Amino acid sequence: MMQLRAITETEAHGILTRELTGTETCDQIAEDCALLRSCAWALTDGLRPVHVLRLLNLASTLHFSGEAARAQLKEALEELSECGDLAELSSGQWLPAPTREVSLGTADDMRLLIGGFPTSLLSFEHAVRIEHTGPYRRLKGDILSKALELASQKLDAWMGHAPDDLLEWTRSALQGDFEHYRPTGRTIEVYAPELFPSSKPQLLRWVERADKLAGIYLSREELPFGGKRHLAVQIAKGQINGLRIMLPIDFRRLMYGLDLLAEKSVAVEEIPGHIETTFVLRSELPQAEQRLFAALGRLEVSEGKYYPRNWTFHHEHAVEIRRWLAKLGVSTFVKAHR
Repeated sequence: MMQLRAITETEAHGILTRELTGTETCDQIAEDCALLRSCAWALTDGLRPVHVLRLLNLASTLHFSGEAARAQLKEALEELSECGDLAELSSGQWLPAPTREVSLGTADDMRLLIGGFPTSLLSFEHAVRIEHTGPYRRLKGDILSKALELASQKLDAWMGHAPDDLLEWTRSALQGDFEHYRPTGRTIEVYAPELFPSSKPQLLRWVERADKLAGIYLSREELPFGGKRHLAVQIAKGQINGLRIMLPIDFRRLMYGLDLLAEKSVAVEEIPGHIETTFVLRSELPQAEQRLFAALGRLEVSEGKYYPRNWTFHHEHAVEIRRWLAKLGVSTFVKAHR
C-alpha cells in the first residue's frame, strides 16, 4: 500500500522551482517568469491567445504567496514582454512568442532561449543546461538549439535599433525644416554637452540659458498639463530663432551621439574583480543596450537611488560590454589604488 509523506512548504517550493526551471537556485523574478511561461503555454497550447486576467488567476493559485503575488506576477509579465518571451495583443490578450535562440556574440558562445516554450517541458538533461536570471534564460553552445531545431534571431534584431554609424545617425536626426520661434513662456531646456566635463552625467547637461550656444541642438519643452516634448532648435547669438517638433526616436541614443559630436562622451568607471567586472553607470543606456546588459549581467542599485547603476558581468562577457559601450562613444576607466 502506497504511503504519502507530508513535506514542508520549503521542500514543496524547491520541488516546484526545480520543475519549472531545472534548478532550485534562481532569483524570485526568474521563478515568477518560469511560472508564467508554463501557465501561458497550458492555457494557449502556444497557439490561442489568453486574457491577462485568466493567466494571472491561474499563476496566482500556483504561487506560494497566492493572491499576494498578483502585483509581482504582473511585473514579471511585463519583463517577459520586454525580453520577447510573451507577446501582448489587443484587448488584454497574451500569447507565447515563437521560440528561438539569440547568440550574444561572447567568447564562451552564450545564447539566449527566447520565446514562450516553458523550461518545464524540456527534459532534465536540457533543462539543467539553462541558467535562469530574471526573465532571461541563458545557455552555452548549440546543444539545445540542435535538439529542438530552434530558429535563430540575430542579436541586433532582438536588441532593437542600434545604428552602425552613430555620428551620421545623430546628424541626420536633427536635420529638417525649422519654423520661426515665438516664445510661449514655457521653459525650454537645451542639451549642451560641450559646456560640461566628461565626468558630468547626461542628466545634468541640460541648460535653460542659450547665451553660450550656437548651432542646432536637442531641446525639451515643458507642456501645460505635465510631461515634456522634444524639439530641435536653432540657436544664433545666444537666442533660439527656429524650432522643429521632433517625431519619437531614441532620444537617449541621440544624447550619446551629441556627446560624441561635442567630444564630451561620458566615462564609465570599471571595477575589476577576480571573476567579475562591474561597470558603474551614472547615465542611462539606450533601450537596446539595456536589453543586452540585462541579458548578460545583473543590476545593483543603492536603496532609494536610481544612480549609480552598477552592472556586473563575468570577465568573458565584460569584453563584449566594453565593445558596445565604445559604439556609444563611451570609454571606461579603472581608478588607481591609493
